[in-house]
Amino acid sequence: MLNVVMMTTLTFLSIGLNSEALAKQFSFTQVDHSNWLAIVSIVVLTIDKLIIGNRIDANREKAAKIQELFDRGLFRLDWNTTLTGPAPRIEDIVRHGEWYLQKHTNAKLLDWYAIKSDLIPHYLQVLICQNSSLYWDANLREKINYVIIIGGIAILTGALTLCLYFDLSISAILTNLTALLGPMLDYGYNTLKENKASIEQAQRLLDCIEQSIANTETNPSEDSLRRSVESIQDQLFVKRKSDWLIPDFFYKVLRNSDEAVMRQSTQQLEERFTPR
Repeated sequence: MLNVVMMTTLTFLSIGLNSEALAKQFSFTQVDHSNWLAIVSIVVLTIDKLIIGNRIDANREKAAKIQELFDRGLFRLDWNTTLTGPAPRIEDIVRHGEWYLQKHTNAKLLDWYAIKSDLIPHYLQVLICQNSSLYWDANLREKINYVIIIGGIAILTGALTLCLYFDLSISAILTNLTALLGPMLDYGYNTLKENKASIEQAQRLLDCIEQSIANTETNPSEDSLRRSVESIQDQLFVKRKSDWLIPDFFYKVLRNSDEAVMRQSTQQLEERFTPR
């Protein structure tokens, strides 16, 4: 995301420096940096693909393992070495945990899952937690996709409008917009594609959870519930280690409304299975 922010900033700066009207108003020398902007765009895309992308992939799997260790400990499930490999090292958990706590404190980590009642079976509680996690994630990704589409259109429209307003040459307009378009299309396409796949996978797992919960009403077998929980948890890990990483900004902006929906749906499921 930083590459898009940087290229957007540099593109608007390049357009402004190439404006005769702005040069006269603010007394600076009009200069066309669009060719340099195109070179910077290529360098940014190359670094993103060859260096940053590999680092993100490695950290994504490490984060998925840490979340998996937390979930399996809380849900009383054995670690699935065949699927996940070795558990994350305690040093990695402490290092990343200390960084997070120093930056955010633990306020947002309390009551991570919204289960309140201990009156319903343990594995049914786990299914409810998995349900809330998947729904929240899928809903957030749908919102992010809309933001990316609308934001991308707005940025390109704004850049083109400024180019035309400042009467830039055709070559300068094409070079500026192409330099901006490269990182934006790369980021937008990959994000939308990965989020779409993640949402589809989440919906499939939500359907499985709904079926398992429905089966519980007719056949409340603890062994059957446990198998469902373990199967869904395995797929949750597979999903998380390949998911597009959501920037903290989106969590901060959208957390309260999404959390309210999640807690309400969790409460309804709890009430549905709480003995009368």
